[in-house]
Amino acid sequence: MRRRRLERTGDFVPIAGGKSAWEAGLSDVFVELEFQQVDPAARLVGRMYPYPFGDLTFIRAVTRGGAHRVIRSARTIAQSSHNNYFIGFLLAGEATLSQAGHQADLQPGDIAILDSTREYTIEVPRSFDALWVRVPRYRLEGRLRSSSDVMAQRLDGSAGTGHVASTMLHTALEEAPRIEPAEANRIANHLLDLIAMSLGNQVGTSPDRTSNHQKSTLRRIQEYIEQRLDDEDLSPSAIAGAHGVSIRYVNKLFEREGASVARWIRTRRLENCRADIEDPDKSALNISEIAYQHGFGNISNFNRAFRSRFGVSPRALRGDARQR
Repeated sequence: MRRRRLERTGDFVPIAGGKSAWEAGLSDVFVELEFQQVDPAARLVGRMYPYPFGDLTFIRAVTRGGAHRVIRSARTIAQSSHNNYFIGFLLAGEATLSQAGHQADLQPGDIAILDSTREYTIEVPRSFDALWVRVPRYRLEGRLRSSSDVMAQRLDGSAGTGHVASTMLHTALEEAPRIEPAEANRIANHLLDLIAMSLGNQVGTSPDRTSNHQKSTLRRIQEYIEQRLDDEDLSPSAIAGAHGVSIRYVNKLFEREGASVARWIRTRRLENCRADIEDPDKSALNISEIAYQHGFGNISNFNRAFRSRFGVSPRALRGDARQR
Protein backbone atom coordinates (compact mmCIF):
# COMPACT_ATOMS: atom_id res chain seq x y z
CA MET A 1 0.00 0.00 0.00
CA ARG A 2 1.42 3.37 -1.03
CA ARG A 3 1.27 5.87 1.82
CA ARG A 4 1.27 9.66 1.65
CA ARG A 5 4.35 11.28 3.17
CA LEU A 6 3.40 13.99 5.64
CA GLU A 7 5.12 17.35 5.70
CA ARG A 8 7.47 17.80 8.61
CA THR A 9 7.57 21.01 10.63
CA GLY A 10 11.03 21.38 12.12
CA ASP A 11 11.81 18.10 13.86
CA PHE A 12 8.25 16.86 14.24
CA VAL A 13 5.36 15.57 12.15
CA PRO A 14 2.10 17.40 12.97
CA ILE A 15 -1.22 15.52 12.86
CA ALA A 16 -4.67 17.14 13.10
CA GLY A 17 -8.09 16.83 11.53
CA GLY A 18 -10.47 13.92 11.15
CA LYS A 19 -10.17 10.15 11.07
CA SER A 20 -8.49 9.92 7.65
CA ALA A 21 -5.87 12.54 8.55
CA TRP A 22 -4.98 10.73 11.76
CA GLU A 23 -4.81 7.33 10.08
CA ALA A 24 -2.54 8.72 7.36
CA GLY A 25 -0.32 10.49 9.88
CA LEU A 26 0.05 7.61 12.32
CA SER A 27 0.58 5.10 9.52
CA ASP A 28 3.28 7.29 8.03
CA VAL A 29 5.22 7.49 11.28
CA PHE A 30 4.59 4.05 12.83
CA VAL A 31 2.94 1.20 10.87
CA GLU A 32 -0.40 0.97 9.08
CA LEU A 33 -3.03 1.79 11.71
CA GLU A 34 -6.74 2.52 12.13
CA PHE A 35 -7.93 5.40 14.29
CA GLN A 36 -11.09 6.15 16.27
CA GLN A 37 -11.92 9.34 18.16
CA VAL A 38 -14.46 8.92 20.96
CA ASP A 39 -15.89 12.39 20.36
CA PRO A 40 -15.31 13.21 16.67
CA ALA A 41 -16.37 16.82 17.25
CA ALA A 42 -13.65 17.45 19.85
CA ARG A 43 -10.37 18.96 18.71
CA LEU A 44 -7.43 16.57 18.81
CA VAL A 45 -3.91 17.43 17.70
CA GLY A 46 -0.67 15.52 17.80
CA ARG A 47 3.04 15.92 17.24
CA MET A 48 5.29 12.97 16.42
CA TYR A 49 9.05 13.34 16.89
CA PRO A 50 10.90 10.46 15.13
CA TYR A 51 14.68 10.14 15.17
CA PRO A 52 17.20 7.29 14.97
CA PHE A 53 18.88 5.71 17.96
CA GLY A 54 21.42 3.36 16.43
CA ASP A 55 19.39 0.83 14.47
CA LEU A 56 16.34 1.54 16.62
CA THR A 57 13.94 4.43 16.05
CA PHE A 58 12.69 6.66 18.86
CA ILE A 59 9.26 8.21 18.26
CA ARG A 60 7.97 10.61 20.86
CA ALA A 61 4.20 10.93 20.48
CA VAL A 62 2.44 13.88 22.11
CA THR A 63 -1.34 14.31 21.77
CA ARG A 64 -3.60 17.03 23.09
CA GLY A 65 -7.36 16.55 23.24
CA GLY A 66 -9.94 13.92 24.12
CA ALA A 67 -10.14 10.16 24.21
CA HIS A 68 -9.03 8.17 21.16
CA ARG A 69 -8.20 4.64 20.10
CA VAL A 70 -5.46 3.30 17.78
CA ILE A 71 -5.93 -0.14 16.22
CA ARG A 72 -3.58 -2.53 14.45
CA SER A 73 -6.18 -4.71 12.74
CA ALA A 74 -6.00 -7.86 10.63
CA ARG A 75 -6.72 -5.67 7.60
CA THR A 76 -3.81 -3.32 8.23
CA ILE A 77 -1.47 -6.24 8.99
CA ALA A 78 -2.40 -7.87 5.67
CA GLN A 79 -1.47 -4.65 3.86
CA SER A 80 1.80 -4.21 5.71
CA SER A 81 5.39 -5.29 5.21
CA HIS A 82 6.47 -4.15 8.69
CA ASN A 83 7.92 -6.70 11.08
CA ASN A 84 8.83 -4.81 14.23
CA TYR A 85 8.26 -4.67 17.94
CA PHE A 86 7.27 -1.41 19.61
CA ILE A 87 8.36 -0.67 23.16
CA GLY A 88 5.95 1.81 24.72
CA PHE A 89 7.24 4.03 27.54
CA LEU A 90 4.66 6.36 29.06
CA LEU A 91 5.93 9.82 30.01
CA ALA A 92 2.64 11.51 30.98
CA GLY A 93 -1.06 10.69 30.98
CA GLU A 94 -2.57 7.21 30.77
CA ALA A 95 -2.88 4.49 28.13
CA THR A 96 -4.16 0.93 27.89
CA LEU A 97 -2.44 -1.51 25.53
CA SER A 98 -4.18 -4.77 24.55
CA GLN A 99 -2.73 -7.69 22.59
CA ALA A 100 -2.86 -11.50 22.63
CA GLY A 101 -5.44 -11.57 25.44
CA HIS A 102 -3.33 -9.32 27.68
CA GLN A 103 -4.02 -5.78 28.85
CA ALA A 104 -1.48 -3.31 30.20
CA ASP A 105 -2.81 -0.22 31.99
CA LEU A 106 0.14 2.14 31.85
CA GLN A 107 0.96 5.03 34.17
CA PRO A 108 3.93 7.40 33.73
CA GLY A 109 7.19 5.44 33.88
CA ASP A 110 5.62 2.11 32.90
CA ILE A 111 6.74 0.04 29.89
CA ALA A 112 5.08 -2.52 27.61
CA ILE A 113 5.81 -4.20 24.26
CA LEU A 114 3.60 -4.68 21.20
CA ASP A 115 4.20 -6.88 18.15
CA SER A 116 3.33 -5.26 14.81
CA THR A 117 2.57 -8.65 13.21
CA ARG A 118 -0.33 -9.26 15.62
CA GLU A 119 -3.52 -7.30 16.23
CA TYR A 120 -3.44 -4.77 19.05
CA THR A 121 -5.33 -1.78 20.44
CA ILE A 122 -4.11 1.35 22.23
CA GLU A 123 -6.70 3.31 24.22
CA VAL A 124 -5.91 6.85 25.37
CA PRO A 125 -8.50 8.53 27.66
CA ARG A 126 -7.04 12.03 27.34
CA SER A 127 -3.90 13.95 26.35
CA PHE A 128 -0.75 11.92 26.73
CA ASP A 129 2.99 11.86 26.05
CA ALA A 130 4.81 8.62 25.24
CA LEU A 131 8.06 7.35 23.79
CA TRP A 132 7.69 4.51 21.30
CA VAL A 133 10.82 2.59 20.40
CA ARG A 134 10.58 0.79 17.05
CA VAL A 135 12.74 -2.33 17.30
CA PRO A 136 13.55 -4.59 14.33
CA ARG A 137 12.32 -8.09 15.12
CA TYR A 138 15.80 -9.63 15.05
CA ARG A 139 16.92 -7.31 17.87
CA LEU A 140 14.40 -8.75 20.34
CA GLU A 141 13.58 -12.14 18.86
CA GLY A 142 16.32 -14.06 20.63
CA ARG A 143 16.07 -12.08 23.84
CA LEU A 144 12.40 -12.75 24.61
CA ARG A 145 12.10 -16.19 26.14
CA SER A 146 8.34 -16.29 25.58
CA SER A 147 7.23 -13.52 23.25
CA SER A 148 3.59 -14.66 23.13
CA ASP A 149 3.38 -14.27 26.93
CA VAL A 150 5.03 -10.86 27.35
CA MET A 151 3.13 -8.80 24.76
CA ALA A 152 1.03 -6.04 26.37
CA GLN A 153 2.31 -6.94 29.83
CA ARG A 154 2.86 -3.95 32.11
CA LEU A 155 6.39 -3.50 33.38
CA ASP A 156 6.15 -1.38 36.53
CA GLY A 157 8.51 1.54 36.11
CA SER A 158 8.46 2.51 39.79
CA ALA A 159 10.31 -0.45 41.34
CA GLY A 160 12.95 -3.12 40.75
CA THR A 161 14.38 -3.81 37.31
CA GLY A 162 11.39 -2.01 35.78
CA HIS A 163 12.54 1.19 37.48
CA VAL A 164 16.08 0.67 36.15
CA ALA A 165 14.74 0.13 32.61
CA SER A 166 12.48 3.18 32.93
CA THR A 167 15.38 5.34 34.06
CA MET A 168 17.57 4.09 31.20
CA LEU A 169 14.85 4.84 28.64
CA HIS A 170 14.30 8.32 30.02
CA THR A 171 18.03 9.07 29.99
CA ALA A 172 18.44 7.64 26.47
CA LEU A 173 15.59 9.87 25.26
CA GLU A 174 17.19 12.98 26.77
CA GLU A 175 20.70 12.20 25.50
CA ALA A 176 19.79 10.73 22.10
CA PRO A 177 20.72 13.85 20.08
CA ARG A 178 24.25 13.74 21.53
CA ILE A 179 24.91 9.99 21.22
CA GLU A 180 26.72 8.60 18.17
CA PRO A 181 25.06 5.66 16.32
CA ALA A 182 27.66 3.09 17.41
CA GLU A 183 27.32 4.17 21.05
CA ALA A 184 23.54 4.10 20.70
CA ASN A 185 23.68 0.49 19.50
CA ARG A 186 25.73 -0.56 22.51
CA ILE A 187 23.31 1.21 24.86
CA ALA A 188 20.39 -0.43 23.02
CA ASN A 189 21.92 -3.87 23.59
CA HIS A 190 21.89 -3.36 27.36
CA LEU A 191 18.46 -1.75 27.32
CA LEU A 192 16.85 -4.56 25.30
CA ASP A 193 18.49 -7.19 27.52
CA LEU A 194 17.15 -5.48 30.63
CA ILE A 195 13.58 -5.04 29.34
CA ALA A 196 13.41 -8.61 28.03
CA MET A 197 14.76 -10.01 31.31
CA SER A 198 12.38 -7.92 33.40
CA LEU A 199 9.32 -8.93 31.39
CA GLY A 200 10.39 -12.57 31.35
CA ASN A 201 10.76 -12.61 35.13
CA GLN A 202 7.21 -11.40 35.73
CA VAL A 203 5.30 -13.54 33.21
CA GLY A 204 2.29 -14.89 35.04
CA THR A 205 1.38 -18.55 35.19
CA SER A 206 -1.57 -20.02 33.36
CA PRO A 207 -4.14 -22.25 35.04
CA ASP A 208 -3.58 -24.79 32.27
CA ARG A 209 -1.10 -27.34 33.65
CA THR A 210 -0.04 -28.61 30.25
CA SER A 211 0.73 -25.06 29.14
CA ASN A 212 2.69 -24.43 32.34
CA HIS A 213 4.74 -27.57 31.79
CA GLN A 214 5.54 -26.57 28.23
CA LYS A 215 6.53 -23.05 29.26
CA SER A 216 8.82 -24.26 32.02
CA THR A 217 10.39 -26.81 29.68
CA LEU A 218 10.97 -24.13 27.06
CA ARG A 219 12.63 -21.85 29.62
CA ARG A 220 14.89 -24.68 30.82
CA ILE A 221 15.93 -25.47 27.26
CA GLN A 222 16.59 -21.81 26.47
CA GLU A 223 18.74 -21.46 29.58
CA TYR A 224 20.59 -24.66 28.63
CA ILE A 225 21.27 -23.23 25.16
CA GLU A 226 22.35 -19.84 26.53
CA GLN A 227 25.01 -21.49 28.70
CA ARG A 228 26.39 -23.47 25.72
CA LEU A 229 26.26 -21.03 22.83
CA ASP A 230 30.03 -21.21 22.48
CA ASP A 231 29.84 -24.97 21.82
CA GLU A 232 30.12 -25.55 18.07
CA ASP A 233 28.56 -29.00 18.51
CA LEU A 234 25.40 -27.65 20.11
CA SER A 235 22.56 -29.04 17.97
CA PRO A 236 18.82 -29.71 18.18
CA SER A 237 19.50 -33.43 18.64
CA ALA A 238 21.95 -32.80 21.49
CA ILE A 239 19.49 -30.44 23.18
CA ALA A 240 16.61 -32.90 22.82
CA GLY A 241 18.74 -35.74 24.19
CA ALA A 242 19.87 -33.71 27.21
CA HIS A 243 16.23 -33.10 28.14
CA GLY A 244 14.84 -36.55 27.36
CA VAL A 245 12.50 -35.36 24.60
CA SER A 246 12.34 -35.62 20.82
CA ILE A 247 13.66 -33.04 18.35
CA ARG A 248 10.09 -32.66 17.09
CA TYR A 249 8.90 -31.76 20.58
CA VAL A 250 11.69 -29.19 21.03
CA ASN A 251 10.81 -27.54 17.72
CA LYS A 252 7.15 -27.53 18.69
CA LEU A 253 8.00 -25.62 21.87
CA PHE A 254 9.87 -23.00 19.84
CA GLU A 255 7.17 -22.74 17.17
CA ARG A 256 4.92 -20.75 19.51
CA GLU A 257 7.75 -18.19 19.67
CA GLY A 258 7.87 -17.96 15.88
CA ALA A 259 11.21 -19.71 15.39
CA SER A 260 12.79 -23.13 15.20
CA VAL A 261 15.36 -24.12 17.82
CA ALA A 262 18.14 -23.86 15.21
CA ARG A 263 17.09 -20.33 14.31
CA TRP A 264 16.91 -19.34 17.97
CA ILE A 265 20.47 -20.61 18.54
CA ARG A 266 21.76 -18.74 15.48
CA THR A 267 19.97 -15.54 16.50
CA ARG A 268 21.48 -15.54 19.98
CA ARG A 269 24.96 -16.31 18.64
CA LEU A 270 24.77 -13.49 16.10
CA GLU A 271 23.53 -11.03 18.72
CA ASN A 272 26.43 -11.95 21.02
CA CYS A 273 28.90 -11.57 18.14
CA ARG A 274 27.45 -8.19 17.25
CA ALA A 275 27.74 -6.96 20.84
CA ASP A 276 31.41 -8.04 21.01
CA ILE A 277 32.25 -6.49 17.64
CA GLU A 278 30.83 -3.16 18.82
CA ASP A 279 32.47 -3.39 22.26
CA PRO A 280 35.59 -1.16 22.41
CA ASP A 281 36.95 -3.30 25.25
CA LYS A 282 37.15 -6.22 22.80
CA SER A 283 38.70 -4.36 19.89
CA ALA A 284 41.90 -6.42 20.25
CA LEU A 285 39.98 -9.57 19.27
CA ASN A 286 39.72 -10.15 15.55
CA ILE A 287 36.37 -11.02 14.04
CA SER A 288 37.29 -14.67 13.51
CA GLU A 289 38.11 -15.06 17.20
CA ILE A 290 34.77 -13.55 18.17
CA ALA A 291 32.92 -15.85 15.79
CA TYR A 292 34.72 -18.94 17.13
CA GLN A 293 34.07 -17.90 20.73
CA HIS A 294 30.33 -17.85 20.04
CA GLY A 295 30.09 -21.22 18.32
CA PHE A 296 30.65 -20.42 14.63
CA GLY A 297 33.11 -22.90 13.21
CA ASN A 298 32.93 -21.70 9.60
CA ILE A 299 33.84 -18.04 9.08
CA SER A 300 32.38 -17.83 5.58
CA ASN A 301 29.02 -19.08 6.87
CA PHE A 302 29.26 -16.67 9.79
CA ASN A 303 29.91 -13.68 7.50
CA ARG A 304 26.94 -14.57 5.30
CA ALA A 305 24.61 -15.09 8.26
CA PHE A 306 25.76 -11.83 9.88
CA ARG A 307 25.23 -9.77 6.73
CA SER A 308 21.84 -11.37 6.15
CA ARG A 309 20.77 -10.62 9.72
CA PHE A 310 22.09 -7.09 10.17
CA GLY A 311 22.47 -5.78 6.63
CA VAL A 312 26.18 -5.08 7.10
CA SER A 313 29.33 -7.20 7.20
CA PRO A 314 31.11 -7.80 10.54
CA ARG A 315 34.19 -5.98 9.22
CA ALA A 316 32.17 -2.94 8.15
CA LEU A 317 30.44 -2.81 11.53
CA ARG A 318 33.79 -3.00 13.33
CA GLY A 319 35.18 -0.22 11.13
CA ASP A 320 32.17 1.99 11.74
CA ALA A 321 32.41 1.46 15.49
CA ARG A 322 36.11 2.38 15.49
CA GLN A 323 35.57 5.53 13.42
CA ARG A 324 33.10 6.76 15.99
